[in-house]
Amino acid sequence: MADEVILHWYPASPFSQKVAWALNYKNVDYKTVTIPVIEPRPKRRPLDGGYRKTPILQIGNHVYCDSKRILDEIEKRYPEPSLYPKTRGGQPSEALGKGLARWLDSTLFMTIASQFDTSLLPEKFLKDRASFAGQSAFSGDPYLHSELYGQLELAQKLVPTTNNNETLWILDTPTLSMADLHLAMDSFFATNVLGGDFIERFPRLSEHMDQVVAAIQFSRTEEMPELTADEALAVAKKHRGANAVIENPVSESSKVTVGQLVSVIPTDTGKVPSIGKLLTLNTQEIVIEHTNTEADVQSIIHFPTIGHVVMPVAQEKL
Repeated sequence: MADEVILHWYPASPFSQKVAWALNYKNVDYKTVTIPVIEPRPKRRPLDGGYRKTPILQIGNHVYCDSKRILDEIEKRYPEPSLYPKTRGGQPSEALGKGLARWLDSTLFMTIASQFDTSLLPEKFLKDRASFAGQSAFSGDPYLHSELYGQLELAQKLVPTTNNNETLWILDTPTLSMADLHLAMDSFFATNVLGGDFIERFPRLSEHMDQVVAAIQFSRTEEMPELTADEALAVAKKHRGANAVIENPVSESSKVTVGQLVSVIPTDTGKVPSIGKLLTLNTQEIVIEHTNTEADVQSIIHFPTIGHVVMPVAQEKL
């Protein structure tokens, strides 16, 4: 059965944009489902088992959570052009890109968010994100302004200086790498938050973002078909049982076993458990099987191991 790639997103989400950029860069045909910006999202729950973050990527009845795990799956299924090209010196770029992502996707991103003008945001949105982050994610804190500019100055040093219109890829790769997507996402967000001040003060970051936008066919997303949430659930139902086999099911943790009911919880923000039967836990990914009897959907949910914790769930709590 052919892959049916569905991006559950809302366009203002920087992390959603990053996933769309990767799909566009690799010329993957996909469909989109626009989800509510804030909870509740009842028609996504049968797919994600409780996961709150945006986006998720659905392929049949397999659901990929966290943009880093999503990008890995896109790379696995659609390897060309690679998001992990070797550097000009022949060195792998995957570990460098993933290491940078831990800073770019968390510390830098949240510091940019701290400068958002909260008067522009609805009260419901602010309350939703406060409960999500465990604090006020959009605080408009003037005391963090200097820290943000210090971090952006550091980020700008990642962008090489160029001669003769050479490319600006930050890991000295001949083509775009995943690290470029991570950095451009922050620049995209900073442009929206800081406006012209960002463009004027950090021209190399702005130029790098423009180069990424050109490479990833930014407007291609508008050409992709849209589905309703009900149509996406119907796709998952159609694939039920077809792709449930996991290669080499194993738990490398002594605390939980394959087949056990577990909860998977992010360790940073959005600490809402996704619950299901453990299929695999290794150093790269966590996979659970989640069944929603009301919607008649059985989803196979994938998470990156880094950034998530797996714990057993007592049956009597269900």
